[in-house]
Amino acid sequence: MNEVLKAVWGIDYDMHTDSCYSVPACPVCKEPIFVYEDGNYHCASCFEIVEVDDPDMIKWFEERSETKTEYEDCPKFTTKDGRTIGCGGKGTVETYYRRNPVTKKWQVMGGKCSKCGMSFIV
Repeated sequence: MNEVLKAVWGIDYDMHTDSCYSVPACPVCKEPIFVYEDGNYHCASCFEIVEVDDPDMIKWFEERSETKTEYEDCPKFTTKDGRTIGCGGKGTVETYYRRNPVTKKWQVMGGKCSKCGMSFIV
C-alpha cells in the first residue's frame, strides 16, 4: 500500500503580479498541487495524489476555485498582411475568468467566439 502524501505549504510565482505567494504543495516535489477532474488533489510535477486536510489549505482552495463566464463582442480587425481576424459579432465571445491566486481579483483565462471560432488563451 502506498504511503499517504500530505500537502505542505510551498511557494509559487504569479506572473501577473510579479510576486511569489504561499500555495499548498506536494511534500515530495514541493510543486503546487491542483484539484483534477477525478476530484483528487494531484501534484503538478509528479502527478501523485496528495491529501489536503489542513483547514487553512482547504480555505485557500475554496477562495481561489471560483470561475465565471461572460459574453462579449467579437473584435474584427485586419492585420498588416491583409488577413481579417474576428467577425464583429455582438455577444458571441464566451470569455472565461478565474481568481488571481495572489489578489483574488478576476482575470481572463481565455475565450472563444461561437460565430467565427476565433479563440484566445492568456
